[in-house]
Amino acid sequence: MRADLRAQVRQHFDFCCGYCGVRDTQVGAPLTIDHFQPRSRGGSDDIDNLVYCCHACNEHKADYWQPNAVERILHPLRDDLGLHVQQQTDATLHALTNTGAFHVRRLQLNRAELVARRLLSRRDAAADQRWADLQEQFRLMEERHRSLLARIERIEQNR
Repeated sequence: MRADLRAQVRQHFDFCCGYCGVRDTQVGAPLTIDHFQPRSRGGSDDIDNLVYCCHACNEHKADYWQPNAVERILHPLRDDLGLHVQQQTDATLHALTNTGAFHVRRLQLNRAELVARRLLSRRDAAADQRWADLQEQFRLMEERHRSLLARIERIEQNR
């Protein structure tokens, strides 16, 4: 595959696996390129047929191709995953449809490492939100402090 096409696919998927969401920086190396419709089943190197994905998801997907079946793999950019799969509070994925169940099962999206990564991502997002909240509180306190200093200055000037 041409280096420029590989780079375009990486960017198109924001450097994340199209199936499980792991970032190439988390893996420590560029991910693989999957032919959503496998070449062995007539798929092309057209960018709309290419999915940036981790080695594990690529292995689990293999050359599966049943585009019109209920038991099919969801395309990361064309299918609305939220209609088929929902993340639970324990960070496992729960299927909402038969297609979602097949997708999760085939790609093994509830493997322990992915569940742990989703839990860490959730924790990091909560920490980021807490940090943003604290920064806003600090900004408001600084604003209040400036206001009080100005008020004190006015009072002292009026003495």
